[in-house]
Amino acid sequence: MTKIAEAFQNKKAFIGFLTAGDPSLECTEEFIIKMEEAGAALIEIGIPFSDPIAEGPVIQAANIRALSNPNGCTTDQVFEMVERVSKKVSVPLVFLTYLNPAMIASLHAAHQQESQEL
Repeated sequence: MTKIAEAFQNKKAFIGFLTAGDPSLECTEEFIIKMEEAGAALIEIGIPFSDPIAEGPVIQAANIRALSNPNGCTTDQVFEMVERVSKKVSVPLVFLTYLNPAMIASLHAAHQQESQEL
């Protein structure tokens, strides 16, 4: 059984949400740990995007704050933070993102692989 399926074993699950990098990636990591301690069964991590038109005003503002962070908040930085925090929590962590960042990350990975093969 997957960790996500286990989160719904009791039919209901509290799913926490936060936007990565709001107010910082360090705080995001701390918040994820606190959310698990508070009883979250699953945590959804929003990857900030510069044009979050499908979101409401609260998540739009969180995206803007995350992307305005002086230390940055790139998709790679979010993945690195999740890799670290996943060793500290047992709840499943899932992503909320738009297609654009996922496509760009996929294209970048393909380009990196092609460059290494040449």
